[in-house]
Amino acid sequence: MPNATTSKKFRKPLVIAAIVLAVLCLFVGCSNAAPKNEAAGAKSYTLTVVDAEGKETVHELSTDEEMLGAALLSAGLIEGSESEYGLFVTKVDGIEADSANEEWWCLTKGGETVMTGVDSTPVADGDKFEFTLTVGY
Repeated sequence: MPNATTSKKFRKPLVIAAIVLAVLCLFVGCSNAAPKNEAAGAKSYTLTVVDAEGKETVHELSTDEEMLGAALLSAGLIEGSESEYGLFVTKVDGIEADSANEEWWCLTKGGETVMTGVDSTPVADGDKFEFTLTVGY
């Protein structure tokens, strides 16, 4: 039967081993966690937002949605009001167009003006969209 001195000899290494094991589990658990802000979806696409000063903010996104409007709404990047023609986008990436200053959001795809509303614009893997805050009607 072990004596008290032998038990004390093993206690310190056991405590240290338990601490090391706990730290390792913490690091392994953190490294296996999914990265924050990673959107899930089968289709990857890019949205570039250009503000009134010309500053560009690029968003790399993924979605399973068929239409751009639904994808951007679920990503929290656009807001607007419903009209008979679909969603009229009034805010993109937290920037609101001021109608008193004749500001509006112009949607383009690969630099070309999109001729459909955001609700009826399909999104495909690899698409590159731009929303540019435009002044003047």
